[in-house]
Amino acid sequence: MESTLLKRYGGRILNKKLLVELIDDIKSFKENKKIEPVDLTEENVMKVIDGLTNKDDKPLSQKSIDIYKRRVKNLNLIQILKDLIKNKDNKDEVNKILKEIEAQKTKTLKKDFSKHRSLEDFVLLNQMINSIPNMFENLNDYVIDRINKFIQELIKLRTNAKDDKTSYDELRIDWTDFKKKTKELTDDPDVPLKIKILFNLYKTFTLRDNFGAVELTDKDLDNDINFYNVKTREFHLNKYKGTAMAKHGKKVYRIPKYIADMIMKEYNDDSKYLIGKNKTETYPQGSLVKFIFQASKKYYGVRFGINDMRQSIISFYHNNKDIKKRKQLAEIMLNSYEEQLKSYKREELEK
Repeated sequence: MESTLLKRYGGRILNKKLLVELIDDIKSFKENKKIEPVDLTEENVMKVIDGLTNKDDKPLSQKSIDIYKRRVKNLNLIQILKDLIKNKDNKDEVNKILKEIEAQKTKTLKKDFSKHRSLEDFVLLNQMINSIPNMFENLNDYVIDRINKFIQELIKLRTNAKDDKTSYDELRIDWTDFKKKTKELTDDPDVPLKIKILFNLYKTFTLRDNFGAVELTDKDLDNDINFYNVKTREFHLNKYKGTAMAKHGKKVYRIPKYIADMIMKEYNDDSKYLIGKNKTETYPQGSLVKFIFQASKKYYGVRFGINDMRQSIISFYHNNKDIKKRKQLAEIMLNSYEEQLKSYKREELEK
């Protein structure tokens, strides 16, 4: 049929009548095309997940694969796919199925449910439709279009919710108070050295979650790992958030001497990492998120995280510094001045 269409219309100028004929022929071709059945057994779907790749076309980590499999089971996705195939020509049923997906989050998010919370479920649905062999072909244009419409609507809702949150959320900690308390911790002989190093690093270079998988060394290492050279006092950030790295590239930060002296003590005490779980291990996946929440509550008396520190310093700069200083801060923090304006406008907690 395809060769017939090419032979019939190849090289000819399409007028309105010819275009109508072409569309009719394509519809006929699609209707008459033999559609292979899709294997929606759990075994096959799990096998498909095992073969998924990331945006760089590399295999997913085992942790990511396990998360995918758990989400497929929690969402009862296999049954949803079967129902969509069975009811694809019934628009009311299709919309009912999709509405049920949208409402499923109420089972786990009863207190603060918003429709946009179901976006990840629709993204997963769409991904599996495009990954499971013959799944896409067993649906029709209406089903695919409705799923895409749901995704577009949920993205808008999520964006609006994020804008509202960043505009009106209260700061968990004031930047001036943070600096003062960090100075007190640094002077306190009873506070662990690791805590002093951690919060002084964030006071000086308020990066993202970038200090947890950093090797301590007395020489420069390969460009594909993050390391701190105790001799040069340079922190080499070679791997971090993909979109930011594409814009800013690999970075080198010169660490102030008073922080470098504390790090040197850790290095001389045989610590392998800048901020490790112990002397030889990082925290899981090198992430300090949970540790910072725990440490801030213990040593500052208020629970805050990495984003709270970033929001705090940006709010301080936008209230007290000129545009040149604000742009310099954005470069240090590896985001854009425009992003800071949009994402970090906050109100401070009432004293």
